[in-house]
Amino acid sequence: MYQVHWSKDYEVKVFYSFQFARLLMIIVLSNLFVSWSLSKFDLASGLGSHTEVVLVSHIGVSLLACVFMLHNENKSESLLVIPSVGINLTQVNRLGQVQTEFFPRKLIEDVVLVEAIVMQKLITYLVILYHDSPASDMNIRPIFLKSRLKIEELKAIYQKVQRNLKFTSPGKKS
Repeated sequence: MYQVHWSKDYEVKVFYSFQFARLLMIIVLSNLFVSWSLSKFDLASGLGSHTEVVLVSHIGVSLLACVFMLHNENKSESLLVIPSVGINLTQVNRLGQVQTEFFPRKLIEDVVLVEAIVMQKLITYLVILYHDSPASDMNIRPIFLKSRLKIEELKAIYQKVQRNLKFTSPGKKS
């Protein structure tokens, strides 16, 4: 489902595999809904033969589902830690669009591991605690949400981020 790659000590990249079965399921369900709505509400009347309308609507719905999936599915996520400068998060979707978010070091309060119970499961997230400005309230930004990394991988990332940003003090164990 995902692969974790380390680039030296400062960058971690998570690559996601393409979920073809999920795309196929969305296309089939959306086409079933279009077929049902065309037959139930007689939406094809006056537009030509029924088979032509159904065929064109299926092709259109399939293309829309493909574009929607490609736009919303991440290809990779990366976390780049630059000591004394900050943290850079980058997400790349299947269409090649890049989203980058930068957190300056002076506005980062800490990077922590957070555990949450979701649907009767214990899930661990890596979270950046930061301020938008020096006088603002603290905000939370989860990292690698879609990957559901294993706890061992999250701990390794956490320890490297702590070491690189010098959050750890001699008395604090990481």
